[in-house]
Amino acid sequence: LHLVLNRQNNYNLVYEGRAHHLKHTNFDEKQWISGVKSGCRGPVYTNLEVNTVLRTAPHAETCTADDCILYKMEKRNTLKRHAGEETKPVPQIYNEECSNASTSLETAGQLPTFKSVKSARYRSRAKRFPPLPATRQQLEIPAHCRVTKSGRQFLMYNNRKIYGNWLDSLSGAWTEHLKLFPNGTSNCSPFILTVRKDVICYCEIFDTLIVKVAALGVVLQPQTIICDFETALIPAVQGSFPGVQDCYFHFCQVVLRKVADLELRTRYLHEAEIKKIIKMLLATAFLPLDEVPDAVDLHGRDVTGSVAALFEYFREEWMTRNKMPLWNVYHAEISTNNHLEVWHFIMNRKAGKCHLSFYELLRLLIDEQGSTATLIQQVTSGCVTVNDLRVKNKYEEVQLRITALTAEYDGGTHAIEQFLKAIAYDVPELESFAHRKLLGKL
Repeated sequence: LHLVLNRQNNYNLVYEGRAHHLKHTNFDEKQWISGVKSGCRGPVYTNLEVNTVLRTAPHAETCTADDCILYKMEKRNTLKRHAGEETKPVPQIYNEECSNASTSLETAGQLPTFKSVKSARYRSRAKRFPPLPATRQQLEIPAHCRVTKSGRQFLMYNNRKIYGNWLDSLSGAWTEHLKLFPNGTSNCSPFILTVRKDVICYCEIFDTLIVKVAALGVVLQPQTIICDFETALIPAVQGSFPGVQDCYFHFCQVVLRKVADLELRTRYLHEAEIKKIIKMLLATAFLPLDEVPDAVDLHGRDVTGSVAALFEYFREEWMTRNKMPLWNVYHAEISTNNHLEVWHFIMNRKAGKCHLSFYELLRLLIDEQGSTATLIQQVTSGCVTVNDLRVKNKYEEVQLRITALTAEYDGGTHAIEQFLKAIAYDVPELESFAHRKLLGKL
């Protein structure tokens, strides 16, 4: 006799290769009957403790026994429990259980297929979070999803279109050298969940952020704002804050995408001279703003064919009066936000899938806030130092090399062509963008 949970979270009695569900409970016995689908009601009567069979009735010929039914039901319950408790992707949970089943080859063939258990596993996982309403206006976030694991308020703003949360300790050293990264990261990290990506939405975000921080007694005046090349974001930032600086890496990404469009990718990868010309063109971003036009003309004076078309595109698209200050990183303390993209990569890996539901994303952010709070407490308590937590940062090393080369150029040590050749070694490679695109698809 075995009692096993079924899909309705009730107990089934497994006896002689058949599963029975409870029909009646009398004063001194329980009646269990076979599944209706088998066309057999053959009852089994047990005592109230379900440890002794009192009597049985014959089963129909169509109700055949399955010696592995107990194994199958237990495996289904194991998969269901793991899907509801763990954050791993459901296919990964099944694959791990499938691997574990191979320890007994006699029963491994009876493991339920992924197709047969997939729907139930996803339903089990969905029960961890409140159901999503039909419309955004009906969304009511439960109280336990509004606070951190330590009980502090996490969700700070909600107008049915924008959901924002940030730390409430924006003071002192936190704001002395504040740098704001609108892609979701900064020294004090606000997470903003929106339903649109337009100028009006971005302006509302910045206005709300300024008001919320002002309520804490802080005037939000970031020294530097680093953002990607987003059409709607740049004018919104310019309207709210001065000192806009775009990410150099994303500038290179856009230009190198044009390299591929002009069918120069193969020549870039296999012809050293073409590669040097293109990377030196990108390196002009590190020159003083007023020297860039002459440097581009000097560097492109002898180019022909598709390379000449690339230079023409560069002049028309990037050398306008409004755009040049955005991608120029001469004497910029930080020329790229790539070191922060590592954090995004880690978060994507923790998510385990591409499309999270609202509550799954919210739980992921709350978990990340908890990990960060623990790290801060480790440092402030004196148990560990910042150096104990520091990891090697290749982007910081690149920035130090660029700073040194810029100082030598300003001092007259290098001519403009020598400077561009030296900087070109630190310009992102075309292969890195292809690798990132592949990672994004995975």
